[in-house]
Amino acid sequence: MSKIILILTLLATPLLAQDLEGNDTPGNWRVTHHEIHDIWNVLCDEREEQGALKQRCYIRYVDVFSPRPKFAAQFLFVTPSADKASAEVDFGMEAGTLFLPGAFRIERDGTNVWQSNWPGCLTGLDCTFTGDSGAALLREMRAGGAFRFTFRDRHGQPQDLIWPLDAFGAAWDDFATVAEARDLMN
Repeated sequence: MSKIILILTLLATPLLAQDLEGNDTPGNWRVTHHEIHDIWNVLCDEREEQGALKQRCYIRYVDVFSPRPKFAAQFLFVTPSADKASAEVDFGMEAGTLFLPGAFRIERDGTNVWQSNWPGCLTGLDCTFTGDSGAALLREMRAGGAFRFTFRDRHGQPQDLIWPLDAFGAAWDDFATVAEARDLMN
């Protein structure tokens, strides 16, 4: 349920965000950078938190593949890692989403070049890549091709999503530049 609320918040107008207590109310985030690279949005925003400036930058894509009344969506966020040395890739799927092994993948020139068989990714639970696994995934994303997701959504409906990665390299370059300028990545 919390992922659905997050997705709805992301799809709302830019003026809506969480307040400092985490409530879904008009927020005080100010967008300082926004560029679109095909389906990939690169954003930076900031706000004051307890007298200090808090900044964040991220790449995101939200795919609402099934409208109401059987709403379903999947999203991806790339954010700087806590140590600022790399980035994390976080996929959001709704609980009840089911992938078969090999159906959560990157394809390039008709060949699977990366896939996840992590149980959290295959079941719509936790699907985050950090450290070496995050770096390997980001390398494949920057090399182009397409994410391919073949699964049954939480309503039991078969889905086959294709997210083109050809513009992801430009999105990554933009993200790395703006995150480094804000001292969010090294």
